[in-house]
Amino acid sequence: MNTTATIKENNIKLQLTRVFDAPRELVFQAWTDANQFKQWFGAAACEGSSLQSVKADVRTGGKYRLQVRRADGEFLTTVGVYREVKPPERLVFTWQFEKDGSGDEFGEVEPPEMLVTLEFKARGKQTELVLTHEKFASGESRDRHEEGWGRCLAELGRFVGKRVMATKVANSV
Repeated sequence: MNTTATIKENNIKLQLTRVFDAPRELVFQAWTDANQFKQWFGAAACEGSSLQSVKADVRTGGKYRLQVRRADGEFLTTVGVYREVKPPERLVFTWQFEKDGSGDEFGEVEPPEMLVTLEFKARGKQTELVLTHEKFASGESRDRHEEGWGRCLAELGRFVGKRVMATKVANSV
């Protein structure tokens, strides 16, 4: 596990590196298949929260919308556009919050527009994932995202671990 937080030329950036005991195709699918994504992302994003809905058109230029409801009832809805989709190597997408994320459709967004880059690197039977989140408005925002992304990646590790085990069991039958 590796985490780097930097501020360069007003670009406040966070970079997290994790290694998963799963092939990169499987890790990439966990990010791009909405049914799989729902199983690991929601509650991990914010403690005590639940993922209410996922809309994802995973292609360059496609949009996504992640609606999370916190325990206090507040919605944190993230939206963006996929800038690059290169299976199973790379995903790049914008990251912005809706002003009122309680609706069912895409809504008005708040600044700033941030950028997330995911690099999936094959390491034998493992995958190294490098998550770079940049263009934060403040160091405090970056630090909150570091906590959230850390929880998400831990949950992703559990999720892909279960998928690997299920595949091994299925192949041994």
